[in-house]
Amino acid sequence: MKSFLKKYKYHLLIIFVGLCCLEVLNFLLQLDKQTLIYPDCSNYLESAQKMYLKFTGHYYRPMLMTFITGIPYLFGSSDTGIFEWSFVVNVFCWLGTSIILFEILKSFFKEKVAFWFAMLPYFILGNIILNYHLLTENIFVFFIILAFYLLFQYYKTGNFWYLSLSLSLVLSSMLIKPGAKFFGIVILLFFVKEILKNYKHKTMIFLYGSFLMIVIQVVGMKVQYGDFTISYIDGVTYHNYICSKAECYKNGKEYEQINNPRAEYLFGLDFTDQKKVALEDLKHQIKTNFPNLVKAYFSDVKENSKTGNACVEDLKNYENNHYFSFWKSFVFDISKWQNRLFTLLGLVLSVFFLFKGFKKEKAYFFVAFFVAYIIILSGISCGQGDRFHLVTFPFVILLLAKFLSEKKRLKPFFEPLQK
Repeated sequence: MKSFLKKYKYHLLIIFVGLCCLEVLNFLLQLDKQTLIYPDCSNYLESAQKMYLKFTGHYYRPMLMTFITGIPYLFGSSDTGIFEWSFVVNVFCWLGTSIILFEILKSFFKEKVAFWFAMLPYFILGNIILNYHLLTENIFVFFIILAFYLLFQYYKTGNFWYLSLSLSLVLSSMLIKPGAKFFGIVILLFFVKEILKNYKHKTMIFLYGSFLMIVIQVVGMKVQYGDFTISYIDGVTYHNYICSKAECYKNGKEYEQINNPRAEYLFGLDFTDQKKVALEDLKHQIKTNFPNLVKAYFSDVKENSKTGNACVEDLKNYENNHYFSFWKSFVFDISKWQNRLFTLLGLVLSVFFLFKGFKKEKAYFFVAFFVAYIIILSGISCGQGDRFHLVTFPFVILLLAKFLSEKKRLKPFFEPLQK
């Protein structure tokens, strides 16, 4: 027992500190007392109901996230049990992210220093709050950071087993967040030579399994809804946010996310027509309204980079605590400035490692590429507070730690001159 505690003392401390942070914020903001269910959360619940109770796929939510979400239905759970299970999965992934971050950091820091850096994600308040909602963010982050850990191991050992499992996790993440598909395709193409060289290797079973899940997803969508696609959410998103906002700019109107007649029209169509109408509208806007389209895109990126956690604004003081309003306002302001700081750091560090890491340290190049990819992709939507950029913050911490570790090796500028 002593040897176990000695070996895993930092891991256990990471879990303990994380649970303490979770409980403190829960105590201050009554997070477990909230009853508001957001539309996206209801959509994920609906997807689980479709898979486990009706044996069909969902038009917006891919199968892997749906499978994870709906597991309690196998044991006769109610809908309430799905939300309770979601909290457990989110917390597991949230804690797991810091543990894996710690393992990566140990490759260039002493354990004690790596431990303190691994603590930083716990102070990103938005990620703590998302634990209490049926959403993909913390699960997606866990998949990606585990994939990067395995990629680091591949570059360290040259063992194809690590690369196969890493790529399979990246590809599987498409079935959690459909927006990850282009990131997955780019990573896959980069390693296509290694894959072809090892296509008979027994560890290719991980990649083949991921490919099979994707095939099942797209074929199922074709059979049920009419198109070979992972999800119909992409067209709906860019149509209702970028294109609609660009149209408002063109007509001198104020964009409103909720009262959007274009969105109401789109939702009135079947899913194949939604996809077609959204694509045709995008083409039309590029041809006839391109400046406003660009303006709308950068407006979305700006909003996603500076806003606080939207869930905090909707919190209710069910226990009538006198300190609730202060902490609600304080936490929202902190989340707002955390978003601004980490987004700015993410942009600067991703550019630095994209140029530096491509030839020397490709693993960090891919981390930087992921950060930049998410921030750039976030411009297709808005009105969600810090939610879109939160998934990058643990990776920004990783890049920051790597950057500081390298600067430490440099000769300090304040070192006295030799006589």
